[in-house]
Amino acid sequence: MVDKPTLLRLLGAFAGHRPALEAALRRQLRNTAVAADVMQESWLKLRGTDATVENADAYVRRVVRNTATDHVRKERRRAAIDAEVRDLLWLVDDECSPERILMGRQALAAVAAALEEMPERSRVIFTMSRFEGKTHREIADRFGITEQAVFYHIRRVLEHLAVIRENMLD
Repeated sequence: MVDKPTLLRLLGAFAGHRPALEAALRRQLRNTAVAADVMQESWLKLRGTDATVENADAYVRRVVRNTATDHVRKERRRAAIDAEVRDLLWLVDDECSPERILMGRQALAAVAAALEEMPERSRVIFTMSRFEGKTHREIADRFGITEQAVFYHIRRVLEHLAVIRENMLD
């Protein structure tokens, strides 16, 4: 953690640039709530930094910019995972013939059985993320793990579901 004088310089720079930074984030992210979350996460990163800070203004801007970039990357990964889930659950085809309904029920039963085969923690994390709409941050906070660990658990379940799907197609 930085020393008190550096922390005070960072606080001053953060407070002084906050309106401009938030406005830039709202334009970039197109979401006021997400912009506020990025600002909060940036402040937490600034408070916990061990870096030697020469120029507090530039450092604050860089941390906020990097935090926003990280957020965008995470959202892209999440969108890719969501697409995989839709494909795994065969939600792409809306045809509702009796045969298709039966196949859907069988697929759903197979997915439910496959989820039951997974460790409880992975299953709960996957369910919270995909069916309850919880963010990786919310899940990480609840379990006391990193967002990367949340991503790992979700990936593990998706890989297991992909194997089940392949077996069903054979």
